Amino acid sequence: MSTTLHDSLPAERVGVSASPELLERRAKFAATQIDPELAVTAGDADFGGIPCRTIRAGDRATVLYLHGGGYRMGSPEAYNAYAAALAAGAEATVVVPRYRLAPEHPFPAGLRDALAVYEDLVSATGGPIVVAGDSAGAGLAAALVVAVGAGGVRTPDGLMLLSPWLDLRCSSPFYDTAPDVLFPLASAVSARDDYLQGAPEDDPLVSPLLADHTGFPPTLIQVGGNEALVDDALGLARGLATANITCTLEVVADQGHTWPLVHPGDDVSNASIESCARFIRSIDSVKPIE
Repeated sequence: MSTTLHDSLPAERVGVSASPELLERRAKFAATQIDPELAVTAGDADFGGIPCRTIRAGDRATVLYLHGGGYRMGSPEAYNAYAAALAAGAEATVVVPRYRLAPEHPFPAGLRDALAVYEDLVSATGGPIVVAGDSAGAGLAAALVVAVGAGGVRTPDGLMLLSPWLDLRCSSPFYDTAPDVLFPLASAVSARDDYLQGAPEDDPLVSPLLADHTGFPPTLIQVGGNEALVDDALGLARGLATANITCTLEVVADQGHTWPLVHPGDDVSNASIESCARFIRSIDSVKPIE
């Protein structure tokens, strides 16, 4: 990681051990299987010293995809199927890092790992780079954009967020009214506390909804109409519009948190992946290093 970017981040901190319950929940994030009919190749590689799962279906763009899981669960292998479908549809390469998880590694460890991968990809590829993620991974993706802006590093060419968790204050009224129970307030608060461990919840690197969105790249936001994070998605779309940034917000009726991952193969899930692929294919410009 460049010295400027490194110095712009908070210092790393010692975390605490994961509970037996959390370890058991992590174990349920099993590897998913890649559709053999997709013309993709999959393998493992390190970028910026961080182990990554790399799924290649073309060189139209590189997608740095940050998995969800509340900053404390998830794995690249659990995203094999989703990343392969995304790569095939976009004729792109998808890179899924194994970033460090809380509570063993609290903020900013995961963000540092994501930035290390991103800087290596910037130096290694001459094509467009899209940063993407779901849930907490979407928050991490947006925080990465905030960090590279502050650190003087090239901004990604696109940002793509599914069910984004962007405000760790967890104060949205949607937590009380959303019919989807996959990401309730109690889970959000528990995950937040494991991740922050005393760091301020209104830091834009933690809650990128609160950042200055000037300079953000073109952005696609997808959120289910039934989920608690509708307010986070609406807030970012509003912030980007205010900053005169191109943004597409897709609110998919009757869907819950990260529905393309929870219900793979459904028509509505396939349509969401196809929309992401179109977005990636639309990104054809490379921003100069500022």
